[in-house]
Amino acid sequence: MRHSSLEENRDFYTAVGRRVADIRKGRMTQETLAEKLNLTRTSVINIEKGRQQVLLHTLVNIARALQVSPTDLIPGEENIEALLRDKSKKGRDWILKSAVQSK
Repeated sequence: MRHSSLEENRDFYTAVGRRVADIRKGRMTQETLAEKLNLTRTSVINIEKGRQQVLLHTLVNIARALQVSPTDLIPGEENIEALLRDKSKKGRDWILKSAVQSK
């Protein structure tokens, strides 16, 4: 049985969510971030816990609300390699190439 893409990439989304939470703390509450993004607080919680995939435009909106670059919310190349260790070579190469180009 094929796993959903969220399950296949859970570690990556968990790392992104951790970065969102770490940057958000001390700046604003989850409720305030949710209001700025026109999301529910539950959605922000799910993003921060890695339970919800983040669409690219939502990631950009989160970065704007937190006044950081979208690349600040994406794990560094060394972290991505560890997170994607069990992924396909094609998928791993694409993500690593994208991470390097965005910096």
